[in-house]
Amino acid sequence: MTTLPKIALGAWAWGNDGTFGGSLTADTLRPIFDKAMENGLNLWDTAYAYGMGTSEKVLAGFVKDLPRDSFLISDKFTPQCADASSPTTMQDMIEMQLKLMELDRFDIYWIHNVWDNSFGNSNWQNGNSTTVQTTSNQTSTAISEWCFATAAVVLP
Repeated sequence: MTTLPKIALGAWAWGNDGTFGGSLTADTLRPIFDKAMENGLNLWDTAYAYGMGTSEKVLAGFVKDLPRDSFLISDKFTPQCADASSPTTMQDMIEMQLKLMELDRFDIYWIHNVWDNSFGNSNWQNGNSTTVQTTSNQTSTAISEWCFATAAVVLP
């Protein structure tokens, strides 16, 4: 897949964090996922912060048996959920998220909540770009524009 779809489907409520969609389960979400894929909606957005990995796990279960080139995954680095004491903060989070989702790469990786200064470590803030090498030898670059919406596209 070389072009981005015009729309992404968000999986925030799939995290069952009590804010929205608290009664949604994988069984109730599966028909939505299947219908979306059937109609060509194949860009899925999630984050570890959505239920502390729950959203990622649900989505992982849905894409597990699909060809990797049939869907795109957008995930996020959330500094408030990362280990601030690690010198490889972003790499650690990406590795953990890839393991949760049973993937070798993310297609889009956002930096979430960069304006929140509660993350007491700038290991992930190397100027406007941070590049990490994952254990699966996938290189991911996350670019922060230091504004409300921040992202990097990591298409193979």
